[in-house]
Amino acid sequence: MKRLLLIIVLLGCTLASVAQELPPCARPDRSRLQYPGSRERMERFRSKLQACRECPDSSVCIWHIGGSHVQAGYLSSRLRHNFDSLGHYPSAGRAFIFPYPLAQTNYDRSYNVSYAGEWTGSRSSYPNKNMPLRPSWGILGIASYTADTTAFFATGLDQSCSRLHILGEASPEVIPYVVAASDTIRCVRDTLYNGFLAEFPEAVDSIQLFPALRSGEYFMLTGLLPCTPGRCGLSYISTGVNGARTTTWMERCPEFEREAAFIHPDLLVLGLGINDSACPPKDFNPEKFKNNYRRLLSVMMKDAPECALVFITNNDSWRYARRRMVHNDNSAAVAKAMFELAAEYDGAVWDLFDIMGGNFSAEAWRDAGLMKKDRLHFTKEGYRLLGDMLYNAIVEE
Repeated sequence: MKRLLLIIVLLGCTLASVAQELPPCARPDRSRLQYPGSRERMERFRSKLQACRECPDSSVCIWHIGGSHVQAGYLSSRLRHNFDSLGHYPSAGRAFIFPYPLAQTNYDRSYNVSYAGEWTGSRSSYPNKNMPLRPSWGILGIASYTADTTAFFATGLDQSCSRLHILGEASPEVIPYVVAASDTIRCVRDTLYNGFLAEFPEAVDSIQLFPALRSGEYFMLTGLLPCTPGRCGLSYISTGVNGARTTTWMERCPEFEREAAFIHPDLLVLGLGINDSACPPKDFNPEKFKNNYRRLLSVMMKDAPECALVFITNNDSWRYARRRMVHNDNSAAVAKAMFELAAEYDGAVWDLFDIMGGNFSAEAWRDAGLMKKDRLHFTKEGYRLLGDMLYNAIVEE
């Protein structure tokens, strides 16, 4: 009863902005974690959460990976907000970020970005053939390239940092510089990540980065990692790419394994599957899907073999087929595969497909203003609602 009451309160706050009631098919009473195997991993994670709340020198790391649901940012931002505000867990920062306007693509605008000059973006899920160089993508799976001598960008940070890793590459003679507060910092080559490093005399919460290019030189950005050595608390890392599949990071992101080795997650939230299943039922191979997940998990769990896992099943959705939308009939098969993976890895499943109401429930969510017209993506209010439900499922039993 306590768990259901909290869900209702959270959903009421979310839905107040759209002035509509939660559609009956959402079924918040079904928003819980299911365990086809052991609960030991999740119980260990919850113990770490409690320690993080009570001990100032404790840390917890959550890594959320997915496709457009994650890149949009509203879901992960809501989860991050709930951990910070509702759970009173001290924040250790959001870790990896990307200035998405440089790639001319969407994000949740929880931090500001401005830029000048010509930049060309490319996603690992759908590489841009017009980019002069193929990026060495990492865990963020996105990149932006410039050869413009006037190019620079500025971004605000949601938490101050004393160190900034600038992931990417550049012409051999290029050394960018960063302006932060009243300091101008010349970067150095990074010995941990592929890219550059700027260290600040005092913590800063916004930066301007200048590649400082000369004619014929280039600069390629694949991410930013603001951090403060020694800072403890909870970090919520979200790495999502529009159109990403279970194969995207393993087959197209050569820096993925190097960057993943520094994360050490205590909880993996796994939201990949919607793009793998965007095909006729006869073309979806559950065994191949599970093998792709196993390959991905072998890297994500390499340095954190005891971390907890939460698989998020596909939402009910429609897919594009020959310039029109048809119902995606593979959601139940994806859910079954995820339950099997959860049993294999002693993970948990948050069954979004069931929570929504199963096949064709996307139409009710669209009519309630919680899904977009494509019946594939959620609205901002819909993502926030899901963030509330998932947060409660993770922290409450």
